Amino acid sequence: METITFSLGNREEVVRFEKFLFQYAEYKAQFALKHISLVDAYDQLKTREDGGRIFTAILDVQINFILVCLDFNMVGAIWNGSFSKGKLEGGSILDSEEKFFGKMEIHRYSTSYILRYRALWDKLLGLLILIESPEDYEEFIGSRSKNKSFRKIANRNKNIPCDVVQSLEAILTNFDDKFRTAEAHGTGLLRKYSFTMESMANTPQIELIRYWNFLNEIITKLGETLKKK
Repeated sequence: METITFSLGNREEVVRFEKFLFQYAEYKAQFALKHISLVDAYDQLKTREDGGRIFTAILDVQINFILVCLDFNMVGAIWNGSFSKGKLEGGSILDSEEKFFGKMEIHRYSTSYILRYRALWDKLLGLLILIESPEDYEEFIGSRSKNKSFRKIANRNKNIPCDVVQSLEAILTNFDDKFRTAEAHGTGLLRKYSFTMESMANTPQIELIRYWNFLNEIITKLGETLKKK
């Protein structure tokens, strides 16, 4: 029996998918970041020989960016709703079910954010290679370390500036060392902070905001390159 898969077959379907995607984000978080227009991307790429492949990569990036945004928003919303000043302060998460459940939710969405955030960067690096060095895409996809593979491929490609490569590698290596490696491959580090009653501002979790801002900036620039001319 043939497996049925999902795809967007024409512009009308792209328009409808984007509409529902933004509506979903607004339903979950009361707002939607519309840095990337899938419709603009479709229009820009439809005449390119490799346009379908690049559009699929952009679609994947956009879906996961929305999900990363929702994870990040949920952490802040739960904190503000339950643990901000004048609410559940001090003591231990073992004091009550309310404290425990709230902190468990923060840990849940923080962990999801960390893992999804890092996976999204691999998708972004792959998209850049697909656009600038498509002949190297399979090498990138097949590599164990996407960060190292990106550097290797980018260093032999004049279209990807050296300073961009160095900046991305530094940011991602730092993120892996501080957050991703422990959560994905170790016994975890985040729980040491998630389950205290300390303010997030007093724990390493606050650094996740800096990483979010960097991602948001890059996605904004990507969206600008896809706008209709």
